[in-house]
Amino acid sequence: MGVFSTIILAVLVSQTCCCFCCVATTSPPVVLDTTSPLIGILSQPFSSSLHNATSPGDHYIAASYAKWLEAGGARSIPIPYDASASLLDDIWTQIHGVLLPGGAAAYPETVTWLLDKVVESNKAGNFFPAWGTCLGFEFLIQYGGGPTALQTGFAVENVSLALEHVHPVGLYADPTQYFTVTQLNVTMNNHMSGIMPHQFQKSAALTKRWQITSTNKDLNGRPFVSTIEPVDPEGFPVYGVQYHPEKNAFEYATYPGTNVPYEAIDHSPEGVAFSLSMARFIADLARRAMRENRQHAYTKEALYPGIYTYPIQTGLGFEQVYLIPTADHWTNRTLVLDGQQTKLRHPESVTATATN
Repeated sequence: MGVFSTIILAVLVSQTCCCFCCVATTSPPVVLDTTSPLIGILSQPFSSSLHNATSPGDHYIAASYAKWLEAGGARSIPIPYDASASLLDDIWTQIHGVLLPGGAAAYPETVTWLLDKVVESNKAGNFFPAWGTCLGFEFLIQYGGGPTALQTGFAVENVSLALEHVHPVGLYADPTQYFTVTQLNVTMNNHMSGIMPHQFQKSAALTKRWQITSTNKDLNGRPFVSTIEPVDPEGFPVYGVQYHPEKNAFEYATYPGTNVPYEAIDHSPEGVAFSLSMARFIADLARRAMRENRQHAYTKEALYPGIYTYPIQTGLGFEQVYLIPTADHWTNRTLVLDGQQTKLRHPESVTATATN
């Protein structure tokens, strides 16, 4: 190689090295989003049909709801079923969304308080979402249409169905999820109450707030509404499903000593993916509230600790439930333990007996 060629090659190598150095030293730092929204989950009394050992004086929240929200990217804290207005006022400032879960309980005044606050907040331009599952769906119907809006006598217990008459908007806008819910039996139903589509459409109070985006038929061919979505998602981001999307990914109970499933829950890859897509949907709404609604911030973790700090019981109706103190134990945000008042921090000192 001649001298001139050697010089040219040296220059090229030098420029290349400088270029690599430049890239290495000027590339932007990795930015991590370490924040997550906080959703309040309504607790409820134990029911005789739950098949969990009860702890007298406590309410519960099924762990599958907390896991489901966490899978979507959200944390959770309890909202006591029988909370006073002053306690609700304080918890409200901490959360970015509300989840009304499934179960078996009477409609509490707490729901009216919470949903009134949701309406008030969004009307004022402060985005705040809510979600109702099964019983929570029924609470939405009662809140919007009055106590007589809900109908009974549906035969839809322990059965998974594909959705019918699905509108590909909102919850079902994604083509993959639309295919899943319309072609596969992934939505687990376990209810006797609900509302028929024609009954829903007759209520101006309900149709003013929600549109039906899916229906189903019970085992006797009686139609019922299975999904409601807001007419105005910006002004009233409140969603309800009559089925249980949390169960596909987070409930696997079998009868003791057998591999027989306790419930007819679809655990296929499609079913689990569908479950997680629903979790991301509600978590993303809460994340938006966290970023846009400056009236809410989780600043009282010591007073309102995360759901995982509460004691657990196990069973069949739900594999795990968190025991939540009733409102009379939350006096002035103070937990009463063994007759002694203790600041409400991590209530792991509340003991519970696990059962199979």
